[in-house]
Amino acid sequence: MEAAGMSGRSYSLFHQRLRMRQLRVLVAVAEQGSVLKAARMLGMTQPATTRSLLEVEDYLGQRLFDRGPRGMTPNRHGDAVIRRARRVLADLDGIPSDIALLDSGLSEAVTVGVLISASSGLLPRVLSRFGQLHPGILISVVEGRMHDLLAQLAGGQVDLVLGRLYEPPTADDFVREPLYHEPLAIVARAGHPAFLRSDVDAAYLRTAAFVLPTLAQRIGQDVDLAMHENGLKPEAPPVRASSTSFIREMLFATDHLTMLSRLTLVGDLVRGGLRLVPHPIATAPRPGGIILRDGTAIPPAVRALKHVVEACISELVATGFLEPHGPPARRGAGRRD
Repeated sequence: MEAAGMSGRSYSLFHQRLRMRQLRVLVAVAEQGSVLKAARMLGMTQPATTRSLLEVEDYLGQRLFDRGPRGMTPNRHGDAVIRRARRVLADLDGIPSDIALLDSGLSEAVTVGVLISASSGLLPRVLSRFGQLHPGILISVVEGRMHDLLAQLAGGQVDLVLGRLYEPPTADDFVREPLYHEPLAIVARAGHPAFLRSDVDAAYLRTAAFVLPTLAQRIGQDVDLAMHENGLKPEAPPVRASSTSFIREMLFATDHLTMLSRLTLVGDLVRGGLRLVPHPIATAPRPGGIILRDGTAIPPAVRALKHVVEACISELVATGFLEPHGPPARRGAGRRD
């Protein structure tokens, strides 16, 4: 296959020949890693799936996948094409919901992807305020891990992502706007015996009972590193839980401590049910904020939600449980505005 690119006439033919089924085949092969699995997922025969893929590669004059012993993976041309294919399909798949939205009397919809820390600590405050200011806009929330949320953001299923900003390993197509820092802290219920002590030192904390996030979670890895670096590794194995609600219940019902980002438990901290244990935790900066697709206009509803997020963060910074951000927005990795 030639890889000389496409002339203007070729682009015109590409637009005329391209079918939605071919876009779905591209995305399915990328997700499944093989034509056979993609065919099964789409309910197509393997020859028809192969033909659709080869037709697109022929239209573009480029191979889009590398074939190897571990299956098919998109190459750099494939990544670019599949990213756009996901956006096109997401827009088309959203037509029925747009019609239903209009029929319901609402004007717009926004889907927020959120990490666990922001979903429990920040988002309830944001959604309550946003609903008061913009009652005609429907908000949907998707909670998940960063890798999955970014894939949905790239594909258009999510309009923005809210939560901890991790440095991407390579340059990508997202704008990361830091809005706050979410330091780690040791937290206990308000009546915990630790608050009767004149000094909560490292020796005491090493003997305390802890409930911590699992090591399969990024926050669990961050917490484990912080406890090691601050000389706080528990002498007894901690209880590990992936559920923030379970960790909260353990805090309120027992004398267990936890170490989490302040943002995760900020609602209980503001209300006074939980308190920060007075022992400083030294960590690298932990920026949080929003992530948007680069190179696309921000819809008015998304911009309105962004403004509410910024206002709510300012209020939480004023309480002292969050810290203000420092650096300006960054695009991808290694590029600066």
